[in-house]
Amino acid sequence: MTSPLFANAAQARQTKQRFAKPEDQLSYELGKAVQELPPLYTRFLAGTISLALFGTIAWAHFSEIDEVAIAQGELIASTQVRPLTSLGNGMILAVKVKEGDRVTKNQVLVERDPDFQKTDVNRLTESSKLIKDDLERLDVERIGGQSTGEKLQDELLTARLRDYQARQASAEAEANRQRALLDQAKVRLTRLRENLETAKTALVNSKANLANAQNIRATVKEALIIAKNRETKLRTLITPGAVPRVDYLEAQERLNRATTDVTRAEDEVTNASNRVAEAQDRVVSLEKDIAAQVQEVRQAEEAFQGARNQAQRVTSERQSEILTQMNKRKEELTTVSGQLAQAKKQQDGETIKAPVAGTIYRIKATKGPVQSGEELLSILPDGEELELEVKVLNRDIGFIRPGMKAKVKMATFPFQEFGTIDGTVVQVSPNAVVDKDLGLVFPTRIQMNKHSLNVRGKEVVFTPGMVATGEIVTRKKSILTFLIEPVTRRFSEAFSVR
Repeated sequence: MTSPLFANAAQARQTKQRFAKPEDQLSYELGKAVQELPPLYTRFLAGTISLALFGTIAWAHFSEIDEVAIAQGELIASTQVRPLTSLGNGMILAVKVKEGDRVTKNQVLVERDPDFQKTDVNRLTESSKLIKDDLERLDVERIGGQSTGEKLQDELLTARLRDYQARQASAEAEANRQRALLDQAKVRLTRLRENLETAKTALVNSKANLANAQNIRATVKEALIIAKNRETKLRTLITPGAVPRVDYLEAQERLNRATTDVTRAEDEVTNASNRVAEAQDRVVSLEKDIAAQVQEVRQAEEAFQGARNQAQRVTSERQSEILTQMNKRKEELTTVSGQLAQAKKQQDGETIKAPVAGTIYRIKATKGPVQSGEELLSILPDGEELELEVKVLNRDIGFIRPGMKAKVKMATFPFQEFGTIDGTVVQVSPNAVVDKDLGLVFPTRIQMNKHSLNVRGKEVVFTPGMVATGEIVTRKKSILTFLIEPVTRRFSEAFSVR
């Protein structure tokens, strides 16, 4: 089979050989080409379709649309507005305003029963007067006065003075008793010391008598030895008659007397030793008694000093007690005075008035009992701007920044009929909060360019609490990107997801 390339080359050579001149060949080729062109309308349709296709692609490439993050929220005041609350327990008689009413400063909003606080005011007034009377009586008592001019306080002052005098007398009596006991202990100690000196003197004398008795005993023992020797010698000489018998008898008598003297001297030494031992025991006993008595005197001195100090402290303790009671009563007076002022303020505030001019919203007060601190209503002050606080989803928060443009659609007024409100993102919370329906959301505030809408010829002012939807413009992208992006995303996911 012959290749088309070779066939065309062969035909070209044949055509060239058929025409002697190149001009004839060119005319032939042009005629042949004209015969092969499609009809005019077909070419026109193809050109139109091509032009439309390329024009559409160019328009889609250069035309841009807004990509928005949609979030719902409600209108709030631009600054934190504190609601009006009840100052105390009471009874609401009437609520004088309605939701959305504009009020002026000091305009009556809520009326409460004025008799509800009267009991507290009377009770606190009586307590304040009683505390002041107590303070006056304590001050008179502190300076030693006798009367305050108030019968009940004077009776209490007299009773407290008698109690002080009784305590003072008792303390002084105890000090005197301890003084007497101390004097008695000192007298006994003096007597014991005198007895000790006497006992020591007796001990010295007893020791001297013992030494004397011992000397006498030594002397008579020597005399006894001499008498025994003489009697022994004379006994040997009396038999042969060498000495007279009278001399021997005299020697025996001397021996007997010497023996008696020795016995008597031994008895004296024994008695003297006993007296020395008795004197020593007496001295030791007295020294122990003196030591015990010294301890008793010391204890008596401590007891007396304590009793005397107690007697002296009675006055200072009384002054300290008075000052303590005065400080305590002053603190109580401060507390009661504050409570009384609050009660009077609450009594004066039974008619609740508007603190500023503004618009009423969030009325919670109703006729009947009301508790202290209970929210009654809120006022949006004049001049305060409203902002839309929306809950931005976690998937959108990364693309939102302060300064971005936004469109606000009020839920109350359909945007198809009343349009949208331009706004600007002014605050994006960095912290997420938990919404029971949406999960984690980021509170974001949108500042609106206007705060009212013309509804069928009447200007309706927005109020806090109205629900709206915010469409925050995160970026601008071409229509071509808008059309192609889902396809490319699906294509990428198809080849990347397992």
